[in-house]
Amino acid sequence: MTCCSLVTIEASRSTESINNYQRPTSNAIGKMDQTDSTVCGEPEERRHQPKRQRIVEGSCWPCKQRRVKCDLQKSSCRRCVLSGTQCSYDKLVLRWRGRPTRTAPFLQQVFSDVADGSGTPLATNERRALDYFKARLWPLLSTADRPCSPPISLALRSRPVLQAACIFAESHRALQERGQSREALMSRRLNCMASIRGQLGSDSAERQMLDCLLVAVLLLYLLDGFVDCNQQHASTQAHYAGVLAILDALGGFESAWKSSERETCMLLSEFASTDLTDALLQGRKPCFPPTIWQQIQSGPVWWQTTSQGTRSLASVLGTMAEMAFYSQDIRDGQELCRDKVVEFERALQPTYSILESDTFMEKELVRASDPARMPEVFANAFVRAFQHAGLIYLYRVICNLPTRHLLLQQHVHACLDCIQGIDLNCKAQNCALFPLYVAGAHSLSKVHRDCVLLRLDGIYAALRFEAVLSIRAALESLWKSERQLETWSSAFQDLAVGTLVL
Repeated sequence: MTCCSLVTIEASRSTESINNYQRPTSNAIGKMDQTDSTVCGEPEERRHQPKRQRIVEGSCWPCKQRRVKCDLQKSSCRRCVLSGTQCSYDKLVLRWRGRPTRTAPFLQQVFSDVADGSGTPLATNERRALDYFKARLWPLLSTADRPCSPPISLALRSRPVLQAACIFAESHRALQERGQSREALMSRRLNCMASIRGQLGSDSAERQMLDCLLVAVLLLYLLDGFVDCNQQHASTQAHYAGVLAILDALGGFESAWKSSERETCMLLSEFASTDLTDALLQGRKPCFPPTIWQQIQSGPVWWQTTSQGTRSLASVLGTMAEMAFYSQDIRDGQELCRDKVVEFERALQPTYSILESDTFMEKELVRASDPARMPEVFANAFVRAFQHAGLIYLYRVICNLPTRHLLLQQHVHACLDCIQGIDLNCKAQNCALFPLYVAGAHSLSKVHRDCVLLRLDGIYAALRFEAVLSIRAALESLWKSERQLETWSSAFQDLAVGTLVL
């Protein structure tokens, strides 16, 4: 199969192809103009006239088909009313290119003969979007080399899940192709949310239906928080509240985790992680207690598991959740306990496996002796970056140390060293945005700041998520104002509302 590209067919291309057939190509004209401007056989002013546009942008589909001018009246234009034609503005026109674009991955169509839960065959754009979601988008949500399967089976059973997955894929594809109509995407987004609200409002909202709706809302939450966070229509907080409401109806996070399928658990682990990181950055309590991370550790998660002898990321995130609750108690008037600080320090103390080393020479020896073991080295470095970020939070928020304090700066340097130790082509670096953001917000030297920006550029090139650009813009604004020398909360106030940091 060949790659596909979503573009809106412009009727002016047909006129252009006819004109190109009747006259020399633009390159040939350019060459003849250099020798004799009269060789082309047409006046100079005619050759430089703008091409006639027979349709206007945003025309309804029947007017586009007939190549006539549309008056853009809603809900039906005048031509469609007079001719008795059904007027439609939200219809998507697709053209599948035979030659793949540079940014498009090679996709293999696997949904050519499938149908949704109602037995209706999938539309062409839905099949292509599911292909893109499975092959390109879903692997970006995990650092694991072999993540769990995407929720394709749920999408074929539930219309809201199918709509959410297609919108997620098409929105991400639009950031790369720049040819997708935002109006069409917005229309399908509204249809998806209407479908979700309709099923939630029905009296027959059984548990199986709620499980499917949970996946749909989780996908919309990640879409708005990762991909479309800088768009005006982004509704990250609304989807966040929707996930919490569905979890409450299912009996809470732990109950939903136990009864959910593997792909739902992976999305729930990502939701709990983004809730925690947002709580740490904004100085609030997380929505879930620290105990959930013991349960999350035993299931499918978005990160690569580490070797024995090192702390898992789930235990590190659990300790960070404890610190978030403890810091709130201190703000409420509780006295700081030194023993509690020491307990947090021990829990977040970076650990090293036998395979790992901080020296470049020993790391290269490991790579040369057994390259297959390097992903494990990178996974451990990924966990240590989160450990150092947790210690920065501990000293800055709970212990109230200044940014220039030597102890805090040691962990800033160590955190950046861990991230730099991860290979640029490794998926672990793409999900290290939280430690990179925390260390970057407290970095003081230009060398470290340039390193942070370089890593963010590499992550954006791999992900194409607007959240990366939002973090980059927030850091640049922070460094100009020098607010990182004040309080923790002031260091992260420039981050766009609704941006998820994983």
